[in-house]
Amino acid sequence: MNSGRTPNEPIDVFKYIDMRGPDECWIWRGAWGGQARDKRPYFMANRRRTMAYRWVWELVTGEPIPEGQLVLHACDGGGYPIGCCNMAHMRLGSVVENANDMTDRQRVGLPHTVIRAIRRLLDQGMTQQDVATRYALSRETVTAIATGRTYKRVADE
Repeated sequence: MNSGRTPNEPIDVFKYIDMRGPDECWIWRGAWGGQARDKRPYFMANRRRTMAYRWVWELVTGEPIPEGQLVLHACDGGGYPIGCCNMAHMRLGSVVENANDMTDRQRVGLPHTVIRAIRRLLDQGMTQQDVATRYALSRETVTAIATGRTYKRVADE
């Protein structure tokens, strides 16, 4: 059944982007998808639904994104509610580079200041359970921090 709507062309992605100054985030005004905690700007064209900024990358560069590469953002506006689509804020990178970037810029998990505070409390003799209760974390999370299983890249000050 045809809904009467004309299918999007890839170039139509720009209709949904609030293109501001060259150094500002370009705000996505179209549809969002993904999980409630991690929404992403999606756009459908040529029977392909993908993140809007990936369409922008391909249209501006004239090349498809290579297999195994992700679009990484130099800003923190890639996720909801901004979904930055400014090419000046994007670069290609691997899954590992993206994970490291998210950790370094504290876009996932606990802030580095909290990790340092947890380590200090443990060094001062507070039990893992007491630290977990104080920060509303599981004791397993505090153990992983204490043993360096997680957040090992967070340097002490």
